[in-house]
Amino acid sequence: MLNKLALSGIRHRMRDYTVLFSGLIIASAIFYMFLSLAINKTFLSSNSPAAATAFIFGFGIILLAIITIVYINYANSFLLSMRQKEYGMFMMLGAKSSKISRMIFVETFAIGTISTLIGLAIGIIATKYVSQMVISALDMQVKHFDSFYLPALIWTFVFFILLFIFSAIRNSITLRRTKVLTLLHKDSQPAKIKRNGALKVIQAIIGIVFLAIGYYVMWYMGKNALFIYLGVPIALVTIVIGTYFTINAAITAVISMLKRNERFAQKGLNNFTLSQLSFRISDYTKILSMVSIMFALALGAITVGLGFQNQIDTVVNGQNYYDVAVHNADTAQKSRINHLSGDDQFNYSYKADDKGKVLYYRQSEFKKQPFHYEAFNMKSMIATTKKSSNIADPNVSYSMLQNMMPKYRMSQVKMVSDAEFDKIQAKTDTLTLVKTTSFKDNLSKIKAISKEESKRYPELKQAGGDKYSAYTLINGFFSGLEFMGFFLGIAFLAMLASCLMFKILSGANGDVKRYNMLHKIGTRQKMLRSTINKEIAVLFAVPAGLGIIHVLLGLQMFKGILYKPYTHIEIPFGIFIVLYLCYYFLTRYLYKKIVLK
Repeated sequence: MLNKLALSGIRHRMRDYTVLFSGLIIASAIFYMFLSLAINKTFLSSNSPAAATAFIFGFGIILLAIITIVYINYANSFLLSMRQKEYGMFMMLGAKSSKISRMIFVETFAIGTISTLIGLAIGIIATKYVSQMVISALDMQVKHFDSFYLPALIWTFVFFILLFIFSAIRNSITLRRTKVLTLLHKDSQPAKIKRNGALKVIQAIIGIVFLAIGYYVMWYMGKNALFIYLGVPIALVTIVIGTYFTINAAITAVISMLKRNERFAQKGLNNFTLSQLSFRISDYTKILSMVSIMFALALGAITVGLGFQNQIDTVVNGQNYYDVAVHNADTAQKSRINHLSGDDQFNYSYKADDKGKVLYYRQSEFKKQPFHYEAFNMKSMIATTKKSSNIADPNVSYSMLQNMMPKYRMSQVKMVSDAEFDKIQAKTDTLTLVKTTSFKDNLSKIKAISKEESKRYPELKQAGGDKYSAYTLINGFFSGLEFMGFFLGIAFLAMLASCLMFKILSGANGDVKRYNMLHKIGTRQKMLRSTINKEIAVLFAVPAGLGIIHVLLGLQMFKGILYKPYTHIEIPFGIFIVLYLCYYFLTRYLYKKIVLK
């Protein structure tokens, strides 16, 4: 009977539980998505050249587990607060506390199991489609990745079921120890706010010191890659602690300062908004710190992923100046070349001796169209483009032969006059080299030309050597790291935004009375909406601001493996902030729907 009552309670209050269910479903889905990468050793070893990848992902699992535990704790408190009045009524009517404890155990466990199963199904589907979208959009080559990974499924299910069993037991014990009158009037209990200025100053100092240590460690890891095994745990612990103390101390100090500014505080409902934030801050510090760390992880992962994408372009362009090399272009190949955007064509005639050991070129063609090549500087690790008409230069001859067919790549190159060239008794071949405005933008067309060239000359397919072949090789090397960055960034973004949204909405029911009171004393709806906008904006802006600082300083850690990690950083930042703002507007809308009845 009690089990039936517990399950019917869930069914009848399904509308109120929508936020709870959606939050728990997202949490389990994201946890599965992360584990599908983190514990898949075959995937990690096949797609990452870095030996420390598995080690870093191991710490990622620990961090995500801690975040999930905190998240489930908030969900559990939300569930208990929604039903405590009903439980108190049952106990007043004579129900034994042991029976009520059993009922809340069943209800908590049922909600957890249902949301976990749905979350796992969504996680598998989301993993499949998100991975396909990322791979196709960025032309990645990812090996040994499957959206359905059984070990990740089992571990996610076991982890969440254990969490919900623990939460159910905790709820039962809490309920049995709480007096009936306290349960009935829990919403009317005043909240005690402790203010200690000296303690806040100490917290601020501790926070800044820990953040400085964490930032220094990340900077040092960029200088010394071997320090990563010790640096990652140190940075993780110090930045988490520093973030918590900094947010707790800084927000309190800013709110107090604004409250003392009468000109600002007495304008409109600013004093009410500041009081709301001051009232919430002790309860929100943990979630804001957690969201700040996740914001940094998500934005950092996407930024690093884009960094590897840029790395592909840098390395490929450093291999060969010319994007396309075609031998004796026929009508079809000429048509494909003409469809390339902004192309510059360079045509060079050559003849080979009987054994193919010497290649003869027209001197006049090189004077008319100087040859471009990439000169690589070992100190700066940067390739610079140079041009020359002197084919005897080893750099020029080497770069020239890279564009030839395999049978000619070990040949000697000679430049002769037009008269001498005409006297040579051999077939005249033509090498057409093309430079486009962007290799990446013309990738599909260049791929078609390269494949057709391999069909016409099978030896090219076996040896490779053109720019597209180099791109395929380098893309395969970096794609795994790039995929991890984008995939994890998207997953963490969904997790952090849902965490913050859930926390704000879970406290909305308690704010209904306050906003209803303001409405009754004549406050206009426009002012109430403005107050809500400001309050939620602050709660979203604080972790975002600190998270951006974490990312900007944390990118120093990747200086050893990424060339210019800050290049085009505005792209991931812009995309991320737009998506984050979408969550802000959605949270604002749902919050208003609850409190402004």
